Amino acid sequence: MTTRQKRQISALLAGTTAAYVLRLEHAEAAGIADKIIGAFDPIIQLAQGVSYPVAFLMICGGFLLIMVGQRSKGLAMLKWAAVGYVGMQFAPAIMQILVSVGKAMVAK
Repeated sequence: MTTRQKRQISALLAGTTAAYVLRLEHAEAAGIADKIIGAFDPIIQLAQGVSYPVAFLMICGGFLLIMVGQRSKGLAMLKWAAVGYVGMQFAPAIMQILVSVGKAMVAK
């Protein structure tokens, strides 16, 4: 085997090894990211659980404002309470979509 062939085989093995190591590190990093995301699940559930009573109180406050003659402020409070509640319920799904897009971008 010539010196040139040895260098080519060595370079090929080095490239293959580097690709394997990078792929392994990426898999480990993905596992760590999944663990971190999973660790925040109780906090996400807490925020979603708290959003219901907060939205309920804001809706009640909005109706009280309407009752005392502040129609525009009351309707605004009703609207933003509804938007906030729906947003809090959809936030985890939106984040899952963003995470999957990020993983797809890294995989390319």
